[in-house]
Amino acid sequence: MCISRYFVWFILYSCMGWIFETIYCTVITGKWANRGFLYGPICPIYGAGAVAISILLEWLEGVQLPELQWWQVYLISAAGSAVLEFVTSWTLEKLFHAYWWDYSDKPFNIQGRICLENTLLFGIAGLVIVYLIYPFVRQIGVGIPAIAIEAISLVLMAVLASDLTLTVSALTNLNQTIQEVEERVQLYMEQFVEELAEKRQDAGDRIEEERLRISRHYTWKSTEKMDWTKRSALKRVAGFRRKDFERQGEKLSMLREAIQKRVKK
Repeated sequence: MCISRYFVWFILYSCMGWIFETIYCTVITGKWANRGFLYGPICPIYGAGAVAISILLEWLEGVQLPELQWWQVYLISAAGSAVLEFVTSWTLEKLFHAYWWDYSDKPFNIQGRICLENTLLFGIAGLVIVYLIYPFVRQIGVGIPAIAIEAISLVLMAVLASDLTLTVSALTNLNQTIQEVEERVQLYMEQFVEELAEKRQDAGDRIEEERLRISRHYTWKSTEKMDWTKRSALKRVAGFRRKDFERQGEKLSMLREAIQKRVKK
């Protein structure tokens, strides 16, 4: 019963987080932003953080410890959110070589995974959860029979598992597609650079312009073959990071420098 209740809370908190995140990003960007890692209207990172706070509150109540002060709630929420956000970003990047948010353009960020501004805001969100949302959610659950909670949790678990399976499958295929695009681009660019060398033309800006053009071309060709699941997953990804892509970029830079030296001679 306890696990089922927490799981239902997790889904509920995740839905609330998705609503907040989607509205906020839509207002900021001026266009519809379907936020989250999964297809469904949930942001699991919000659910995980909110459930962790809820468990902490119940534990403190059970062992009859003094109630937390508001500033303690704020500090715990801010620190906890920073750890959770960093670990989530790192884990997703290791699994899928992709990232869903990037704070590199914000001050006081760590690897673009977390930043001071958002950490402080999540501290405020923790206060909202503890003093407004948690009491409301807990009160709703009081009047629901235990068997109903079990049934609801099983249904939600099945839906979440299906969504997770579909998402992982789409992202795995996307990684393969992105790698194929990069390999085709790299092969084309090596031939392009060799042609420039033979013609002894200035390769300063032409290589970057041609790489951007051909990358867009091959990417567009690849997206034409995708079904809606892959396209939807691709829209939610902020970008990709792969060590082999970085090595290819370094290789191209060395080729460009070699061509420039040959042209100057």
